[in-house]
Amino acid sequence: MNRNAGAQAEQLYSEAVQETPPDRNKLDRLVDLLCDHPQLIYDTFFAKAHKAAEIAVDTWHGTGDIKVNDRILILTVPALWGWTVMEETLCHAPPPELLETRYPQLAQQFLKLAELTLAHPNTTPGPVVRRTIQALTRFWPEIINACVSLKTQSPAWRQLYEATLRRADSLIQLSEQSNDPALQMHLAKFFETEASIFTAAPQPGGSPRSRLNLDRVPSQHAYISKTALVTRGERARQQLVQLLPSSDNMRLCSTSFITATINSIVYLMNLRPQFCEQLLERLINWYDAINSSEQTMTRLQSVVIGKTLRIALLQLYTRNHMSAYSEILKHKLDALGGPEWARWQEFQKRERERRLRHEAWERSLVPPKKASEEGPQSARWVPAPGDGQEKSAPEDGQVEPAYQPAPGADVDVNTDLPPLKPLAEVLGVNSSRSNSEDNQIELLEERTKRVKLDKEQEEVVVSDMEIEVSEKELEIPDKELQQAAVENDSQIETEMQDALGSEPPFEMLAMDAMSPDTRQNHLMEAIRRVIRGSERMRKFIEHKRVLHSIDTAGKPAPRSRTLEENMVQQVQLVANCYLVLFEACRARHLPGNMGASTEWSSMHACVEDILQYVVDAPQELYELAMALLYELWMSVVTSDPELKCTPDKPDSEFSVLALYLRWCEHIFDAIVKHSVRLATQQADTTPAAQTADGSAVVPELKEEKSQTEPSELILAFIRDAPYILPALLAKVAECLKSPSTAPLGLAVLETAIEIRPPIFITGLDILLEYAASPDRATRSGCIQVILKHCSSRSSLLPRMSLAAKSHFVRGVRLAEKQSVELEKQVASIFNRVDKVLPVGELAVTEAVEARKREALALRKQKKQAIEAGLAVYAELFLKLCAKHMELLVVMFVAYKGLSATVQVIIRRIITPLIKSMADTPAVIIPVLKQFPVGTETLAQRIVFLLCVNTARVPARELVQAVLNMCDARRLDGNFLAYLGNGMERAEVHKRLPTIVAMLNGSAGPQMLVSEFFTRVTTSYLNQPSVLTPTELLVALHEPAVVNTEKKAEEAVRVFGAMTNTDGTLKFPPRVFDEALAQLAGRAFVPVLMLKTAFIYREQHHGVADVAVKNLLQTLIERKVWEMRSSLLNAFISLFRTMLPDALPLVKSIPPNILQMMAKIDARFGVPAS
Repeated sequence: MNRNAGAQAEQLYSEAVQETPPDRNKLDRLVDLLCDHPQLIYDTFFAKAHKAAEIAVDTWHGTGDIKVNDRILILTVPALWGWTVMEETLCHAPPPELLETRYPQLAQQFLKLAELTLAHPNTTPGPVVRRTIQALTRFWPEIINACVSLKTQSPAWRQLYEATLRRADSLIQLSEQSNDPALQMHLAKFFETEASIFTAAPQPGGSPRSRLNLDRVPSQHAYISKTALVTRGERARQQLVQLLPSSDNMRLCSTSFITATINSIVYLMNLRPQFCEQLLERLINWYDAINSSEQTMTRLQSVVIGKTLRIALLQLYTRNHMSAYSEILKHKLDALGGPEWARWQEFQKRERERRLRHEAWERSLVPPKKASEEGPQSARWVPAPGDGQEKSAPEDGQVEPAYQPAPGADVDVNTDLPPLKPLAEVLGVNSSRSNSEDNQIELLEERTKRVKLDKEQEEVVVSDMEIEVSEKELEIPDKELQQAAVENDSQIETEMQDALGSEPPFEMLAMDAMSPDTRQNHLMEAIRRVIRGSERMRKFIEHKRVLHSIDTAGKPAPRSRTLEENMVQQVQLVANCYLVLFEACRARHLPGNMGASTEWSSMHACVEDILQYVVDAPQELYELAMALLYELWMSVVTSDPELKCTPDKPDSEFSVLALYLRWCEHIFDAIVKHSVRLATQQADTTPAAQTADGSAVVPELKEEKSQTEPSELILAFIRDAPYILPALLAKVAECLKSPSTAPLGLAVLETAIEIRPPIFITGLDILLEYAASPDRATRSGCIQVILKHCSSRSSLLPRMSLAAKSHFVRGVRLAEKQSVELEKQVASIFNRVDKVLPVGELAVTEAVEARKREALALRKQKKQAIEAGLAVYAELFLKLCAKHMELLVVMFVAYKGLSATVQVIIRRIITPLIKSMADTPAVIIPVLKQFPVGTETLAQRIVFLLCVNTARVPARELVQAVLNMCDARRLDGNFLAYLGNGMERAEVHKRLPTIVAMLNGSAGPQMLVSEFFTRVTTSYLNQPSVLTPTELLVALHEPAVVNTEKKAEEAVRVFGAMTNTDGTLKFPPRVFDEALAQLAGRAFVPVLMLKTAFIYREQHHGVADVAVKNLLQTLIERKVWEMRSSLLNAFISLFRTMLPDALPLVKSIPPNILQMMAKIDARFGVPAS
């Protein structure tokens, strides 16, 4: 064992567990290290892993010492690591010396811990339970395999097998009890494993033999009962299917769980084809039953599950070892239908037709062999897959014959065609052209001496009659072919000689015998010859002929040179002329004259035809274009290795650099235009649908790979070009202006800025510019790419933020301008002078109402348009604010000076952003604390959105921050209305006067006060209400609240008038009874108490009489006339409302007091009897 590995493992473990919570990345690295050095596990780390998992299990089950609040966070990671180490240890072969001794002991510890973990699945974290099931699933076949292979009767292995069997039984019981889909997904894998290992291997010709199956278990094993294992395998198959939910069993109706179970069942069919018919029938019956019940699955679930089932069965259908069951699978696929099966059948039909055309075309080109030359293999019958015979492999050196029908068999549309292709070929693997086809095409080129420069191969459509033409009629004698080739050669040579003309031989002296002037003259003569030769080449470009010459012997050259090769050579000559002249000028210390009056103007012009030839067919001639650009760029680098002449600003109009940039621009422009045409055609043939929210629906892809993605050619150029100016991306940006071509532009920009880093900033700027596009799909696509790079490249945030701020400010200004115009239009409606004035008061009123309705409709329409426009400009800004909340300060600054209409719109469009921060309000608190004066309504809106969910208590950090902000800035109760359920009792008593002070008799403040009262008196999960309703009503009579005068009385009225959702009063009379009783017993009796009794009697007439009488009796006993005069007046008013029911209380009032009260109210002058 490597000591360094041991030290490294100990260091990783120590560093990981010392952190809180433990570092999962370091523990994962430790697992990898232990797998490379397994001896470390047996020596030390298995014990550590077992202990980590055991401590966690003991704590979760209530036997540990760690606090409950900390146990999940601290112990889950090491527990998962422990199970991983134990699983990797026991599921790999141990050293031989430990197999009989150490391994069974470790396995027993593993199984004992698994028993403890699964005993309480509800109190153990789900990831740990699932990890335990996964480990047992892997361990089960390993222990079976070991017991069979070792052939030992050791008691330790017998006990280990029996313990594992008990754990497997506990997993079956857990499956019957658990309602957790995630847990059941792992149990489905367990059942799949049992069903495969406890069944016999398929017959020869079926699926490949799995590593473990029932055939390996001997019938007379010492302690393994093969019969019991057969029963377990059958039960596992049944339980796997029974996991699928039904209309009577809704506990596991989860899309991910159902699709996983379906895949497990289909995979079991693949491993054990002998059960295909049985499992397939049950699976299809389940699908038919579940799909007919609308209450079991939603429409989306039905679509996803149906597609999963169809694809899984289609893949199973294409397996070679499933040929015996192909008819059953085909029948089920026909019944299920779906686009996948239809595309597969259509593809097979097209493939058969293509092969027929190809075979007919081959026969028309190559004379068939004579019967004497045909080998015995040519007529051999090869059965199609599914005929029940194995296909024999071809012998070395022989080509396997094409599929043919059996001799003497009836020709049928299904039997005389080639067999179906594997699914992988249909889904994206283009078959390459065979060698024989290449040889035939080359032979045809040699004989005709011509080249078709476009890459489209002309399809030979052969009818049934043409296919039946005898081979003798297609046979052409070799002499005739040779004669046609010679005549064709002569014709081409004549045309070439006329075009080439005659050039005198170029005589050049030895270099040491030439003077500098002579050398310069020779150089210029060579350049002129290149120019003249290029001018003659135009005819060959026009006719697209092959250029070649006849050698001195008068025989054709063995291999012709194509037109493209001559074009590359022509460009090389132009570049070499520049290099030679450049070197000559530098050797003579002379500046290179590249002006328009020199030969360079003609030199550039001589290759214009080549450029035009390339741009006319950019897709077909892409490889040629790349070759030409690389030739030019090599000349640029050779002449200026350090690129002192910057590519974006060449020093001369006629330099090689300028020529390269011109070619690069024109070729790229042609490629973009070609791709745009292709994208437009595809958009016209497959119009995109839209969902209810306006987003585009991506159409299904066709199986034909011939339909190239429009973006592929542009991306290939961006990737392959030796140099590309970032400014060329502006041509791609043009695509974003139209919704039909915007997907093309987005696809190009998203990939281009990643594969070509130098153009990243330019591409990002384009995306930022169109992030405010009016088209929703374009805008969303740009923003998605921007946010993708915002997370990975923090250095780009200032650039993105600047663009987002610019869009937002521009949108705000536009909205403000539109708002002003709206007010002018509304004013013009009311200021409009009608041609016919209304007569009479009724007509005038009707005319005014008509104008109000017109103005209201106009205002509603325009406001919707303004809001939609501002949302477009603000979308990128709000998305960036979600990641960097400090940007929201910009919105506060812009908000301050806006009109009320635009302010309302801003408060509305920030709703989704602020609601998303409800779980993490800490990120927005710093911005909220520093909101500018004049933006209080926006700040209030933010606080409201953070607390709008009445089912949860606001975060304490948010409540404390707002309370501190209210104290520091003396804010009103609007900020506190939605924080009541997050305050403490003392804070509610302290803030209650501020809340009551908002009341002014209008509905808005009353609604906010009512919301505060509701939150304060509502109980939440594991948290009682801050105040009971009685305590709140009593608190409203505190001196600090009473000092608000009439507002306190209004608060009591709001309290009493609060209702539930069904319209009933929220607080029962008992609340008033208890509150009045408490208030009446206080030393200081507030006047508001008597007004509360009056309100109570108004809202609960009849029910309140007893409580009010008791209150009056208590005040009489306490001699209310000796208290404050204001209290006595209130007492007299309340007493008067209770007459005549309160007359018996008059006897309790002394006569002199009654006389005094009579002076205030004459009805108290009745003498007591």
